[in-house]
Amino acid sequence: MFRRSLLALLKWTMALGLLAGLLAIAWVVHEEMLAERELEGDEETVATIRRVHDGEIELGTETAERYGLAEAPTRAATWIDRVAVHGEVVADPRATVEVRSTSAGMLRADPSTPWPSPGSRVRAGQVLGWIDDRVAPQDRLTLQDNLNQARLRKGGAEKIVELNRERVRRIESVSKSQIVPGQQLDDARVLLAEAETQLAIAGAAVDLWTRALDEVDRPGHRETTTFSQPIVAPGDGEVTEVYARPGMSIEAGGPVVQVVDFRHALIRLDLPPDLLAAGAPGPVRVGPVAGGAATVEAIPVGPAPRVDPASQLVGYWFETSASRPGSEAEPGETAWRPGLRVRAMMALPGVPRQSAVAVPTGSVLFFQGRALVYVRGEPGEYRRREVRILGRDGDSYILQARRKPDPTGLDPGEVVVHRGAPILLSEEFRGGSDDD
Repeated sequence: MFRRSLLALLKWTMALGLLAGLLAIAWVVHEEMLAERELEGDEETVATIRRVHDGEIELGTETAERYGLAEAPTRAATWIDRVAVHGEVVADPRATVEVRSTSAGMLRADPSTPWPSPGSRVRAGQVLGWIDDRVAPQDRLTLQDNLNQARLRKGGAEKIVELNRERVRRIESVSKSQIVPGQQLDDARVLLAEAETQLAIAGAAVDLWTRALDEVDRPGHRETTTFSQPIVAPGDGEVTEVYARPGMSIEAGGPVVQVVDFRHALIRLDLPPDLLAAGAPGPVRVGPVAGGAATVEAIPVGPAPRVDPASQLVGYWFETSASRPGSEAEPGETAWRPGLRVRAMMALPGVPRQSAVAVPTGSVLFFQGRALVYVRGEPGEYRRREVRILGRDGDSYILQARRKPDPTGLDPGEVVVHRGAPILLSEEFRGGSDDD
């Protein structure tokens, strides 16, 4: 009985100890959670944004840094109203050339380089291939006739040489006895030398016409360039058309390939007559309508020969700065190809310039149909201000300068938020309320 009571007491003691341990652990966890909650409460208190009417927000410098806000001063600028004109890149005849055959014959690829293909680049003076000249039957008969004549001349010259050699031998045999004078022997030797010269000339002619006939009759590759002409690229560029392939017969003047130097981008812009009222336009910045490529400076060349009958706009030729003489731009720019639609902003003649300010594009926000910026006052304090966009210049917006007493606009030198401005807008209009 006593033993059973002792076991029951031990069990209750262990149960109470386990329960006390669990309560202690729960109390420790509770205290830690309270501490964390107090810490979070302090942080929320620090990060609390005090909103003021009329678009003013106070963040404090620490909160502004934590949000990653970046600021920049506005720059003074000038602006003149412009109108958008459109056009397209067209093929520049000064940069397009067709490589043609200089004679009739058979095309052959150069052993050192592959035959040109569309899109391949070539350099000035590069040998693109060869033309093995085709000799007409009448021309071959002429060569054969010349060879026959040369052989006959060579045969006659051989006989004359043999006769003169025999004469020299006879005179030399009797000249030792002083029967004939020495002058006669000298004359005989001169005649022999002349005959040998004529024989050499006739032999060279026979060899020349023989090689010419062999070269004409040789199929395929020609060993000499007598009846083979190289096809040479006239300048740097890109092959856009291939009209013939190796093994094809071609006539004299037939096209082989077309080469275009795309560094020379010729642009036609369709201008309203008002833009030409004061004379020829000046240089403009031109960029693709679809974007994706940087704008380039275009220099006016002259008016196009025709007015567009549908729009009644005047065509005007421009060339990009890369196509001007002395340009070091690399060939083969993929964006500026014929057919690309482009746009430029041009100023109307007689329109005065107006004062403006330039801000980074990230500074301007668009909300409820308005363009807004946040101007910094004291450190950590920002005020929303409505602005009017005049235009864009690269990575900057051109805004209308502030005109007192108009509250909109900016003054040069004011500091605006150009990174993180949407955070200020979302905090100010949280819940869909507008303080205005």
